[in-house]
Amino acid sequence: MNGFSDDILVAASARGDKGAYGILVRRHYSRVFGVCLGMLGNVADAEDIAQDTMLKGFLQIKRLRRTERFDSWVLQIAKNLCVDVLRRRKHIKAFAAEQCGRPGDATNEYHDLQEAIRQLPKEFRLPLVMYYFDNKSAKAIAEKLNISHSGVCQRIRVARKLLHELLTEGGA
Repeated sequence: MNGFSDDILVAASARGDKGAYGILVRRHYSRVFGVCLGMLGNVADAEDIAQDTMLKGFLQIKRLRRTERFDSWVLQIAKNLCVDVLRRRKHIKAFAAEQCGRPGDATNEYHDLQEAIRQLPKEFRLPLVMYYFDNKSAKAIAEKLNISHSGVCQRIRVARKLLHELLTEGGA
């Protein structure tokens, strides 16, 4: 079943075939995770939301009308879930600041890097995250984001420069 196209696997999944959905998860999880990490800037949150995305996808697969669009459909679920998390974070930070007078201290040793990645504009953050955290080649990123190979390289180069500035000049 591994050699079947996504639309055949989606149809089988809609009929309750968990094995078919497992193949879809293996095929698309890394992209879903990369999008989540790019939006959230936190590995633990990205893993949680990527898993939630795949579960929600399985529960709602019968609603997918165009089975050949599974990839973009599941990525949209991931984006929506990430937006929900970002909204909750905003409310939690506002509440914490109100209660304490200042945000809480971070205990994560990568907090500075995560915060700097969050501050990058999305156009630079996503290629950087896909390249370094999702181990995608510049060519694969160019295809996924529908931009040129040189555009990907340029965005990664700019993102690294911005990260360097944020991390060394006290920007984060």
